[in-house]
Amino acid sequence: MDLRLLRYFMACVENKTMHAAAEAVHVSQPALSKAIHSLEAQLGVPLLDRRPRGVEPTRFGETLFRYAKLIDSEVRRAVAEIDAMRGLTRGTIVIGVIPTMSSVMADVARTVMATLPGLRLKLKIAFSAELTAALLDGELDTALLLLPANSDPLGLAFEPLVQTGPRVATRPGHPLVGRKDLSLADLAAFPWLIPDYPPSHREIINRAFLDAGVPPPQSAIDVSTVILFDSVVQDSDLITVVPSTLLSTRPTNLTALEVDFAFPPEQVGLAYRQHSSLLPGARAVMQLIRDACAALPGAVSAKR
Repeated sequence: MDLRLLRYFMACVENKTMHAAAEAVHVSQPALSKAIHSLEAQLGVPLLDRRPRGVEPTRFGETLFRYAKLIDSEVRRAVAEIDAMRGLTRGTIVIGVIPTMSSVMADVARTVMATLPGLRLKLKIAFSAELTAALLDGELDTALLLLPANSDPLGLAFEPLVQTGPRVATRPGHPLVGRKDLSLADLAAFPWLIPDYPPSHREIINRAFLDAGVPPPQSAIDVSTVILFDSVVQDSDLITVVPSTLLSTRPTNLTALEVDFAFPPEQVGLAYRQHSSLLPGARAVMQLIRDACAALPGAVSAKR
């Protein structure tokens, strides 16, 4: 099967219209349509449903798309491996990063630009669940994410780098800062901003308040992650929940309150596919990530 046809097909699925796909792969739309018809003829099944506003993969197309991504990823790895044998480190490395570690990844990216100029980074910022799925689908080379607490998803390997945990925090001048005798009633007297992710944090807070006979706090603002809204907390009396890595990896005016919730310890680390050889460039970037995390509070022993 012609790899070029597979890439044309992938572009159609990813861009959702033939026009956008043609621009993405730098061919004319008639040429792209002819290529897709050729691929469908080879396989003997329809791959795309042509609709007035674009195209969608058929059930045959969804299966081919899943394998095509893996094939394209492995071909890219083969080319990079050959480059490494020639003494070159170049190509594109795709890395997933959770929002709270974005500043760490920014430092790594600056180091890559300075020391590995032939390497191009493509970063995907998302929550751990989305990054895990992207890894399994072959869309990422590696990811810096919140490691699963219970069982590891089949096919992935995990390397813990930083021990972290949720902290209840607010602005430095908040009336509750510095108090050592805080009660849940004291906390309930102020507005809260509780991120939606991960949902376990909200569940733990609600359970603690209910067990004490105090109505659980309601979020004044619903957000997916506090990292994009810490400025709101800094300019108000809001109380929020943040991972300790947020307080130690990027400039912030948030300060932790002296409260004791039964938050379980959490670990941030690298994840990658077990049975897929890592690109030389990916291995180099992963080592830079290890080095950056080793300097953080809560760093754990990392593989070298």
